[in-house]
Amino acid sequence: MKKGWTRLALAAWVLATLSACDGCQERLQSLGRQASTAPSEQRSGGVGPAGDVPSEKVELAGGPRLWELAGRVDAINRYPSVVLITVEFGQKRRAVCSGSIIGRQLILTAGHCVCQRRQVASEPGGARDIIDGTACAKTAEVRTILYEPAVLMVEEEVPARRNYFEGEVKPHPELRVLLDEHGQVASSHADLAVITLKEPLGEEFRPLPLADRDVELNESIVIVGSGYDELNRRYDGERRASRNRVTEELSSGSGRMRIEQPGGHHYKGDSGGPCLREGPGGAALVGTSSRNLGEGEAITSTYEHRDWLLGEIQRAEEDKPSTRVQ
Repeated sequence: MKKGWTRLALAAWVLATLSACDGCQERLQSLGRQASTAPSEQRSGGVGPAGDVPSEKVELAGGPRLWELAGRVDAINRYPSVVLITVEFGQKRRAVCSGSIIGRQLILTAGHCVCQRRQVASEPGGARDIIDGTACAKTAEVRTILYEPAVLMVEEEVPARRNYFEGEVKPHPELRVLLDEHGQVASSHADLAVITLKEPLGEEFRPLPLADRDVELNESIVIVGSGYDELNRRYDGERRASRNRVTEELSSGSGRMRIEQPGGHHYKGDSGGPCLREGPGGAALVGTSSRNLGEGEAITSTYEHRDWLLGEIQRAEEDKPSTRVQ
C-alpha cells in the first residue's frame, strides 16, 4: 500500500477494485450487514413470513436463493417509501412483512400480514383456514431505512439510518382469504390493510402514487420488500428490489395474479411490499405482494380497491397533526 494514503483514498481504491470484478457487486452490497444492524434494530426481524414468530434475537440471513429471488439491496435509495412492518400477536407471536408509504401518515400492506388465520368448521370448497378482520393486530411497528454512502469499505460497513414509527392497524372491511387443507389460497378478496402512523413521516419519504390503470398480463413490474431466506427462516432486514413478469390471473379471484420467478422457485417473502409500474413519470403502485401465501409467486392488484385507498389517504390527511415531529 502506498505510503501516505488517506482513509478516503483507500476506500475509493477498494470500491473501484470490487466494482471491476465479476460477482463483486453483490459482495459489495452484502458487506457488514451484521455490523451495521444494532441489537435494538434486530427486534424487527422474524422467523417465517407473516406467521407466528418467537420473540427472540433475530439473526441476519444470506445465501444464493436470497440474492436471486429477493433482488438487490436498494443501496441508492431508489425506493425509500418501502418499509418493514412488525406486528405482535401476544408475547411470543410475531409477524413480519413489507409495506409501502401511500401518505405522510399512511402505510399500505397486505391484510394477511396483520391479521391471523383461524380455523373454520366448514366453508364452500373445503377451505380449512380463514383470514379476515376478526383476528387482527391493533398496532404495528413500521421501520424506515435510508442507506448512506459507504465511506470505508475495508471496515465492512454499509451505514443506514433506520427509524421506527408506531401506527394503528385497519384491515380492509371486506378482507376475506380462504385457505384449503394444503395451505393454498382457495379464494381471496380485499387482501389489504393500512396502518395510520401516530407521527407524519419526513419529506424524504414521498408517498407512492396509485396507478390509474390495472396491472396487465405480461407486464413487467418491480416488487420491493425485505428479503427472506427460507432455508434459515430469517429476514435479512434490507430493502431489496426485483423485477417480475405477470403471467396469469389466478382463479382465487379479486385481482390475484401469478408472477414469473427465476428458476421456477416459489419464493415466500416480501408480502405486503409494493408492486410498481415504472415509467417516465416515475413509479406507480399497481399491487401488493402476496408471496407469503400458498406457493408464493403471486401479487394482489390494488386497482379495484382504489376508491377505498383514496378514501383512507384523504382521511389520514384530515386527521394529521398540525405540526410534524422532526
